[in-house]
Amino acid sequence: MTKYLILYRHGMAEDKSRNTNDDLRSLSLRGKTLLKKSISGFKTMLGNSNNIQIYSSPKLRARQTAEILSEELSLENPIFLDFLGTGGNIRLIRELMENTEPGSTVIIVGQQPFLSIWSQELSGIFLPFKKGSAACFKFPDEVGEVKAQLRWYLQTRDFVKIDDK
Repeated sequence: MTKYLILYRHGMAEDKSRNTNDDLRSLSLRGKTLLKKSISGFKTMLGNSNNIQIYSSPKLRARQTAEILSEELSLENPIFLDFLGTGGNIRLIRELMENTEPGSTVIIVGQQPFLSIWSQELSGIFLPFKKGSAACFKFPDEVGEVKAQLRWYLQTRDFVKIDDK
């Protein structure tokens, strides 16, 4: 059975000049509003996925995004992994997926440039993750498969448009 991996970039954060510690930058009010507005479209793209787990970078803006997603999607609390905040080796993401049950969807909330790098390493496709963007990959479930297959890639405004239809 197939496994899906969604790489999700955090929402819009407060200006860098407001907090000199990048790890402690919070989502802006506008970022929170846009994220909540886009969730319905994101749910549509998830389809009938019912076994979903969210993993997140521990950086504040990613934590907040993961917590909002978790709450709005009525999921268990996110799991925060340090390597997601430091751009850990793709091998760690592959191990995470190998330990995920077939039929599951894993959402990883993080920041740039790591998401683009991971996308490139997993699928061979470099995606420019803007704030609030997400990409879904069908993760290889056959031993011979080495690349994940890109299923969709959308930005916040695209999720909002889906909701508006």
